[in-house]
Amino acid sequence: MSERILKANGITLWTESFGDPNGVPLLLIMGASAQGLYWPDGLVRRLVDQGRLVIRYDNRDTGQSTCFDFAENPYTLDDMTEDAVGVLDGYGLESAHVAGASMGGMIVQQLAIQHRPRLKSATVIMSTPLASNPEEPGMGSADLPPPDPNWLAKTFAIIASPAETREQRIQLRIDTFRQMAGSIEPFNEQRQRDIATREVDRAPNFEAMNNHTPAIMASSPRDRRPLLAKLDIPSLVVHGTEDPILAYPHGVALAETIPGAELMTMEGAGHEMPDCYLDEMVRRMVAMQDAAAP
Repeated sequence: MSERILKANGITLWTESFGDPNGVPLLLIMGASAQGLYWPDGLVRRLVDQGRLVIRYDNRDTGQSTCFDFAENPYTLDDMTEDAVGVLDGYGLESAHVAGASMGGMIVQQLAIQHRPRLKSATVIMSTPLASNPEEPGMGSADLPPPDPNWLAKTFAIIASPAETREQRIQLRIDTFRQMAGSIEPFNEQRQRDIATREVDRAPNFEAMNNHTPAIMASSPRDRRPLLAKLDIPSLVVHGTEDPILAYPHGVALAETIPGAELMTMEGAGHEMPDCYLDEMVRRMVAMQDAAAP
């Protein structure tokens, strides 16, 4: 494990790498509001055991990367895509396999569309082909459902509670991720508390993570499917059947749109990567990546 602070795309990005520096490079991009440490340790460990050089990083406005006053310096997914390119450049990688979760999966799609030569393969986890829809707030469209109303109500109730102290912020994150979990596994509160404690303690500007939502909403195109349909890239789409934020049809739509994409269905999983699916996820990622190798 090795931490590095990079200057990329005009900002500072905290990064961390695992495994053999000469291993097969794999860049992990986390989702909205979540620091890079949210990539499950078990997933990272399994990937390293398969000969991967795994690199993860804090997106802008999270953790130890540059934070913004969004009103003064707004940005979009295009800017965050350039951040990812900057990480590849910082590690001297002309190309790499790339995996993204949720918003990170949106960034992976943008990378494939805008910087195809930099990607060896794409893994898109619990994500969507949509960016935003002013007429259907919350990542919905005519054919793809918006977030579950019960999840929205519970999440708004959590956000409405003040989180000013360290313990309140930790509890906010525990409650937030509890609402994302599916039924396949019991929610591991202690593990989430450990992650949230690290998250809160290492973030100089904890509230900046909330900037990702307006960044997504300001992004275009509203629907990436016409562009994704033109791609030629080995792809794996991973999605849970109980995802309350981006319902399972979003993952199906991605897999049906990207030519040749595989779909890994996580029965009973929410907006998460349950332990019980990590072995299969790694097996399928590695098989796809190895098949994509020249």
